[in-house]
Amino acid sequence: MTRPPKLRLVTTRDLEILAALDHCPLTALQLLKLSRTFGRPFTGERRVRERLQILCDAGRVRRSHYATADRGALNYYTLLPAGYHVLHGPDAKPPTKRYFGPIGFAREPHTRALADFVVHTAVAAHDAGVRFTGFYRENAFWLPVGGEMLYPDCAFQLIAFDREFSFFVELDNSGQRMRSSSEDAESWQRKIRLYEAFQDRCPLRFRVLVVTTRSTERLDHILDLASNLARNPQRALFYGTTLPRFLSEPGAVTSPCFADHRGRLVSLVPHPRAKEALRPESFAGELLVTANR
Repeated sequence: MTRPPKLRLVTTRDLEILAALDHCPLTALQLLKLSRTFGRPFTGERRVRERLQILCDAGRVRRSHYATADRGALNYYTLLPAGYHVLHGPDAKPPTKRYFGPIGFAREPHTRALADFVVHTAVAAHDAGVRFTGFYRENAFWLPVGGEMLYPDCAFQLIAFDREFSFFVELDNSGQRMRSSSEDAESWQRKIRLYEAFQDRCPLRFRVLVVTTRSTERLDHILDLASNLARNPQRALFYGTTLPRFLSEPGAVTSPCFADHRGRLVSLVPHPRAKEALRPESFAGELLVTANR
């Protein structure tokens, strides 16, 4: 059997594809949508699949399929070591041990939903003229809080009006308990407590984005808990939305499609018309350098 030729030339768009897959595993449709942020967007899903196949044949990208997909075998793509080294250099080490491995069966719904959120955020920011940057993928970093650790699902910054707005993301598939009698057990109670403590000693402001995938009722319970546990009731640390609501909003970063713990509708960054009203004390800032890779 004839072996496919090795890909020697890496185009600018290839680099954009590899960088996108460095953020999270993506399907062809997700990559097609994200390509709106590329220098040369793809014109259709077939073109995306053709280029991904070339990168797979070159040993830079792996194709796998979601076993939990609701419509047949839905393929997703991840980087292989050769693709990762194109981006980061031949001696670069991946941020996690399982970086190049397939997605675990139990994690598939979470991974697909998180990719939808990341792609839509990047596209909405691009369309609004807002810079999407400072991205940390899932399991690539942690936040030390006393003797405990927080592992956000991802983190990013939006830069608008020369200001930096920082966010940590917590995607909820209704699998985690709300409260626990043990402070060490995984629960929303523990997450809220640790984020509150982290912000107390953080000189820069950030927001935690709670994105639920199944119901608005679940989101209401989480925001109510955040309100009850708030160390400073005047500080809006948690913003919440449902994933369907977020994905249905084209202007998702400038439109008020989130709610804070007091039920007020808020946006991730001010709308361009609100630029003049942006106060110096508005929340903004880089992710802390203490966030470990």
